[in-house]
Amino acid sequence: MVFPTWGMGEGAVYRLDNVMIFDPASVPAAKGLTIYENSENTDWPLWDCCGGSTPTEQADDDLHGMTAEFSIGATPTVMGFLANDGAEFDANDILQNGVVSFELKVMTAPTDTSGEWLFKIESLGANTAVELALTASQEGVTPTVGQWQTYTFSLLDLFNAGLDISAIDVVMVFPTWGTGDGAVYRIDNMRISTP
Repeated sequence: MVFPTWGMGEGAVYRLDNVMIFDPASVPAAKGLTIYENSENTDWPLWDCCGGSTPTEQADDDLHGMTAEFSIGATPTVMGFLANDGAEFDANDILQNGVVSFELKVMTAPTDTSGEWLFKIESLGANTAVELALTASQEGVTPTVGQWQTYTFSLLDLFNAGLDISAIDVVMVFPTWGTGDGAVYRIDNMRISTP
């Protein structure tokens, strides 16, 4: 029972939800994939498509710890995380409520300000892909230099846009192709999961 002290409850209206008696060890683990959180997922290494750089891990603030850092030079490129062969993620079990979420901190903005920041996700072999502006995220904001910002994209929306969610193998964040020179940015807490 849950109630105000005896004789003092007149007028109280309250609701209870999710009341359970259970063994926490019997609760199934949350479904999903952690792509990056404080250290590289060896099945989903940091990746530079075309610029020839080697993304690194860098310590940030106390809240974020180690982060994935990407630096774009003069050669146009896109960057993010590429699954090893056989490590592709099947998101069918979490399609209805699942999201792709991550935190981004732009350390240095690109010298060319004509582009925008983009999110791209692909299925195995780039058979399907969806590319969206970060402003199309649920948060709807543009990155601000020096500040961490969370971005969230619905799996159902990505699926409806044409993504084959049964074998996700690339997740990228980058400025528009050819406008990234000088950009340095960090990513942390990248997941495909239910909120």
